Amino acid sequence: MALGVVASLLSSAPPAAAAGRTGCVPPPIAHRGDSARAPENTLPAFRKALSLGVRRLELDVRFTVDGTPVLLHDPTVDRTTNGAGEVSAMSLSDLRALDAGRWFSKRYAGLKVPTLYQALDLGRTRGASFLVELKTRPTQPQMDEFLNRIRWLGMLDRVRVMSFDEQTVLDVRAAQPGLRTAILDNPSYRAPESVLLYGTTYVVHQDSVTEERVARWRAAGIEVRPWTVDRTRAWQRMASDKVEATITNRPKRYLSWARSVCS
Repeated sequence: MALGVVASLLSSAPPAAAAGRTGCVPPPIAHRGDSARAPENTLPAFRKALSLGVRRLELDVRFTVDGTPVLLHDPTVDRTTNGAGEVSAMSLSDLRALDAGRWFSKRYAGLKVPTLYQALDLGRTRGASFLVELKTRPTQPQMDEFLNRIRWLGMLDRVRVMSFDEQTVLDVRAAQPGLRTAILDNPSYRAPESVLLYGTTYVVHQDSVTEERVARWRAAGIEVRPWTVDRTRAWQRMASDKVEATITNRPKRYLSWARSVCS
């Protein structure tokens, strides 16, 4: 199969990460970590992805009532912890008292909701880069806390911030010029000139991807990262359409498939 996309992981990835190299297909981005094999948006999920050699990680950020950026996808803690209620109404200590692993498996009972700082610090020494989705529009104090954590770890050049909300992306760009940003879209088509208002990365729903559209976006200098792609046929289509990277919940299976087509 002539897939035509040359993929590479970060040049800073250590030799032990060779298992994560994909050769002739786009590299995977681990969606909320290796979320098929560990609880999403937790440190074990990111460790599992990193152990595969995956060096591109996606995560979701919300803010506690006391302004700490934490890793949770939903507006409430109901689905992924043993608690209930709005994340935005809870303090960090409230969240840290919850079990964020048992819902997935007894093996992960007692797991804590991680902070953004913990996740970035875990990836920092392992050559990882991060695609960070802001699930809400930060207030000014929240924006300061969010960006400060990235700055403190020296990760400004290894983080892309994205959102479905256009104003959120513009606010990030204004608060930290030079930080890479991206607009997120559900199934739709956004012209290159519109994408570029929010950065040079387009995180687009897989159903919106065609070879013609990708060619148009790439000609404008836009990197295309479709989400969330978990089936072999869709992986094949993303490779044929020449996207830059593929966001998946199943990085282990993706790498196995990649080795089979690139060998």
